[in-house]
Amino acid sequence: MDLMTNIRRNSATLHSAAEHSGFIKRIVDGNASRESYAEYLFNLSAMYKSIENVIENNSTNEIIKDFVTPELYRYDLIQKDLKFLLGDKLDKMELLPSTLAFIDKINDLEKTNPELIIAYAYTRFIADLFGGRTFIALLSVNYKVEPEGLNYYSCDKIKDIRSYVMNYANKINSLNLSKEMEVKFINEISNAYIYNLAISNELEAKLYNN
Repeated sequence: MDLMTNIRRNSATLHSAAEHSGFIKRIVDGNASRESYAEYLFNLSAMYKSIENVIENNSTNEIIKDFVTPELYRYDLIQKDLKFLLGDKLDKMELLPSTLAFIDKINDLEKTNPELIIAYAYTRFIADLFGGRTFIALLSVNYKVEPEGLNYYSCDKIKDIRSYVMNYANKINSLNLSKEMEVKFINEISNAYIYNLAISNELEAKLYNN
């Protein structure tokens, strides 16, 4: 059984939960707002910044170097959306505790096993490629978000998304990991989903209580 098959089998339930609960479910059900979506984006931007920084800081690492993929980076694109959606309010935004915990986790990984950042890149970047079109339609129709606020979902540099995703999966299957590191890698895929769930559910709880 190859690594990607192991990843999919091990994380299937968490993957499904991340797509169908918390704030993501609220967006899909039409119960969010432009303001709450902007807060979600604000927390996502911090996640992406931490992931992208670790990849760039370790771009010469033998394992990481094939995953230096600027075409997938989202931080700068999300910043454009935040400036459009929030304007001066952006300076007053505060990260959720779950997001801060995620950033601490990524910083710790860089000190111990930077190669495992690929697990976090995979769960975020590839999900964006699959879900981007759906969310553009949702946000445009249900929340009247203008194109100037939808840069996050831009994939202009990737001409064939399906082929790109298959190639990314092949690169993961080709990772030269020890058995111990392979187990850690699969576990970090699960951790990545758990952090995403925590952020989504914390924001949902915050909005519900308000």
